[in-house]
Amino acid sequence: MNEIMQKLGINVNLSFMLIFASLIWVRMLAIVTVIPFLFGKPVPKIVRVGGSMVLAAFAYKHLITSAPPTITEDMLVLSILYLKEIFIGLIIGFGAGLIFYGFEAAGQMVDNQRGMSIARVLIPELGTQSSLIGTFLFQFSIVIYLTAGGHHLFLNAVYGSYQTLPLFEFPNIASGFFPLMEFFIWLTGQTLVLSVQIAAPVIIAILIADIILGVANRIAPQINVWELGFNVKGYFGILALFWAITLIVDQMEHYTFLSSRELVRVIEMLKGQ
Repeated sequence: MNEIMQKLGINVNLSFMLIFASLIWVRMLAIVTVIPFLFGKPVPKIVRVGGSMVLAAFAYKHLITSAPPTITEDMLVLSILYLKEIFIGLIIGFGAGLIFYGFEAAGQMVDNQRGMSIARVLIPELGTQSSLIGTFLFQFSIVIYLTAGGHHLFLNAVYGSYQTLPLFEFPNIASGFFPLMEFFIWLTGQTLVLSVQIAAPVIIAILIADIILGVANRIAPQINVWELGFNVKGYFGILALFWAITLIVDQMEHYTFLSSRELVRVIEMLKGQ
């Protein structure tokens, strides 16, 4: 192909450009595949692939100036480089997406306490089913994340990863593996803490409703508390959720900036810093 280009008078190393651009694109595609707020499951695959190519094109424009003069065309080496880019992309996408799963888990806790966990609806971005409140909080968290500018912070961290973790260098996994695992354990714990914090007001309200129903059952045993409880706890849960909506917004804004900062830490740990 390069010979044909030279015969046409075009002095461009096409194989060099394709390999370099594809390495950038593979990392971006892995990130886009995992992160829920960019291109969800309902988006056609061709749109996801095209969107990741557009995002990779912006990185290519800046990275091509610092590219090495030559690139190996050995298939084994290139296969390892592509696998490395997929690994880095999946790690970055997973670390950035945990916050949204925390909100979805909080909604599942709420619906479980309301006795409504059997009602399931589809989360379009994930292609899986969740409870009613779980789906609502998941979608609401994405709205707040985008409103707070989280996508700008996320893309800055992603583009910065190409500088911290260059395409033709391998991450120092040996020195950063255990700190990275400890960090992901901590990040998962923070996600669970977030879930409990979001669900706590509703769970407390439902607990109060249970106490009231228990007292009513002792005073008037003829009342069918079991049947009445579903309606009472359902209304109490919804009212408590809307009462705590400002708390949810504040927590989402806090975790938006926290997740962006910790995403940079993940990238630095992959570097071995």
